Formats: sequence, structure tokens, C-alpha cells
Amino acid sequence: MQVALSDLKVNVEKYVELADVEDIIITKSGKPTAKIVSFDHAAWRERIIPEKVTDISQLFGTLPDDISLDDVRMERLSNRKASLFL
Repeated sequence: MQVALSDLKVNVEKYVELADVEDIIITKSGKPTAKIVSFDHAAWRERIIPEKVTDISQLFGTLPDDISLDDVRMERLSNRKASLFL
């Protein structure tokens, strides 16, 4: 389905709900500029952290690349020490 940007601005909720059924192509001056698609919640949850961790390899990729496990360990220790003095 195609919808003009001006119509989308007025009826955002309508088109967001309709995106569960079909893709919405947004046009500006009659030319396609963006697309609203349905969001796959199940795949998103599985990609972030599985419901049950059965292997350490499932946790790889859950930390940003610029943070090491040592950084996380030091952060936890510093937070723990700080909470003891509260």
C-alpha cells in the first residue's frame, strides 16, 4: 500500500496498525521515500538473549564490541563497593 507523507502525519496510528498486515510505502511528492514493515518480535528476542542459556556461546555478541569482560567485571566490583558505603 502507498500513502502520502501528509496523510501518514494525520493518521500515524492507522498505518502503524496496518503495517502488521502489509508493508506501507510512504511517498513524498509522489515518489517512494520510506517503508513501514511489520516488526518480528520473536526473532528480536532470540537475537538479543535466549530465554534459557544452555551454552556460554549463546551470550557472545550481547556486549558491545568496545567493552571487554574485564571492563564489565571492574564495573560490577566498583558498583558493589560503592553500595557497601551507602
